[in-house]
Amino acid sequence: MAGGPDHPRGPGPASEPEYEVIGGVIDDQPSGLATPKPDPIPRASGAFLVAAGEAWRNTRKSVTSWRFWLACALAIAAAWGMAAALVVWAESNSWFEVRIRSAVYLIMAVFLALASAVLGAIWGFRHFRGRVIVLLLSGVLRGVAFAVVAGGVLVAVGITVGGPIALAGAAVVVIVLEVALFGLIGAGSRRCFAKVTPGAVLTTVLVAFLCMGNVAVTIMLLPGTTEMDQASVPVNVQRDDSGTVTGYECVGELRPVEVAHTEHVVWLATPNPALLLGSIGAEIVPPDNELGWVLAGLQFAADGPSRQVPCLGGESSTGLPPSMPVALTGLALQALLAALVLIAGRWLAAKRL
Repeated sequence: MAGGPDHPRGPGPASEPEYEVIGGVIDDQPSGLATPKPDPIPRASGAFLVAAGEAWRNTRKSVTSWRFWLACALAIAAAWGMAAALVVWAESNSWFEVRIRSAVYLIMAVFLALASAVLGAIWGFRHFRGRVIVLLLSGVLRGVAFAVVAGGVLVAVGITVGGPIALAGAAVVVIVLEVALFGLIGAGSRRCFAKVTPGAVLTTVLVAFLCMGNVAVTIMLLPGTTEMDQASVPVNVQRDDSGTVTGYECVGELRPVEVAHTEHVVWLATPNPALLLGSIGAEIVPPDNELGWVLAGLQFAADGPSRQVPCLGGESSTGLPPSMPVALTGLALQALLAALVLIAGRWLAAKRL
């Protein structure tokens, strides 16, 4: 029987029992075909570096192409040309009481924000494959490449015609963010369809709405926000250098006043790249600038009548809640739309497979 002695013990020296190994040779050395166990806790830094490497390889195809830089140059030239033409047209129609030399600089920054959204959607549409983190990092890298050139030109224009140079820094940040977020929208739209044409149509519709349509819809809805409310009399009114009311106290009985609750609809316009940059620029442009009130107009509309009609509801300035920055609202809505389009695109792509 296996495992038993081959012959009985004799009077001589005890012989070593011999055993037969059941199942063949036991190999305690690691096999070359054995699969190593994966690390149960992946390192976040390593995963990020891998994603960054994929994003760089994805972006390198763009930044090494002459078409990429030609698109950047055309966008910058178009922004400057439209800003200069708009200022000339406004001056010819006596929109400005005095000639504002820095108007071209300010308006050019706004048009560059719109151009970055359009270019970001196009680049994201063309390079739509990959994980979300890779697509996001690729958009950031392309945005940095475009922002460096656009920011340099904007600084040169600002030095030439005058204006707050800090606005160029804000424009660079907005350009990078818009290229990245609109790139996700373009990539998600492309993934929604198997063919190119329907995806291109969806991208065009979304970009057109975010860059123009939302402002048009907001303007059409504004008249419907007018209604009657109650307000008392403000006293001890304080104003800043631009004449904006910053503090007051309320006395007397409430009386009926007509107000426009613009905060009910103006949130639709906050994702607009031009208005988003304007809301940031309002904090940078000096309050005595002739166009400063235009940049701050969106924030005033988002705050509603409580900031424009003192003592609305008999409440003084000390009882008003702090304003929500329009830029944060706009970026949050852009990110939400990008997430929805990406989720829909990946779900439809998986369904097709």
